[in-house]
Amino acid sequence: MSRVFPLLLLTLVLASCAPSVVNENTRANLREFGFEPLPLDERYIVAVPDFAVRAGSVRVGRVDLSQEGEEFYRELGSGVADIFLTEAFRSGRFRITERSELDKILREQNLALSGRIDPATAADVGRITGAELIVLGSLTEFGITTTGGGGRVLGIFGGSTETVTARVTVDIRMVDAVTAEVLAIGVATSDVSQSNVRVDIGNVLRALRAGRSGTTIVDIAVRNAIRGAIVEAATTLPGKRTD
Repeated sequence: MSRVFPLLLLTLVLASCAPSVVNENTRANLREFGFEPLPLDERYIVAVPDFAVRAGSVRVGRVDLSQEGEEFYRELGSGVADIFLTEAFRSGRFRITERSELDKILREQNLALSGRIDPATAADVGRITGAELIVLGSLTEFGITTTGGGGRVLGIFGGSTETVTARVTVDIRMVDAVTAEVLAIGVATSDVSQSNVRVDIGNVLRALRAGRSGTTIVDIAVRNAIRGAIVEAATTLPGKRTD
């Protein structure tokens, strides 16, 4: 006992001299849909072609990625469409057609997101896939910035002295696959900022281009923008006839 007390006292003294560590709660919140799911027979069947991504709409730090080439933007648009499909299903308002089958049909019909998929040609896609709605989506803004430090472009952003901000805007049009009429529009912007966080932008972009989303603030910003666009469109979309 006589040896234990001095050791305990020394431990307490050293602990009192050690620098304190404050763990800041920087958890980014995923937006709730805020409405109840519909019965299956009241849900529209939707097809989701690749999202359009314009050169110049993606910026990381002070650099836009206009020189990345067409393949970069095509893959990013495809990945965001995959994530949209997942979020649309989770909303409980839509039934989803398989995107791999849709891509095959688009190739066979020589349709691409170079501007030839529009409300008029969307009706053709709907007749082939059995979809009732075609979702024409755009990623119109994708930006990642830091303040208070100096993150590296396409490298590791953030740290204890930096705040990382992701800003994403998604624009969708839901087109009747028979009449080619635009039935609903949804536009949403999501801003997510966190301090004392590190984000590997290169890995995030690779995951997004593959249609995968994680838990970084960039992933949350993408999903929140998608969810916001879904909510706006779903709340103005006419009800599906079930007779």
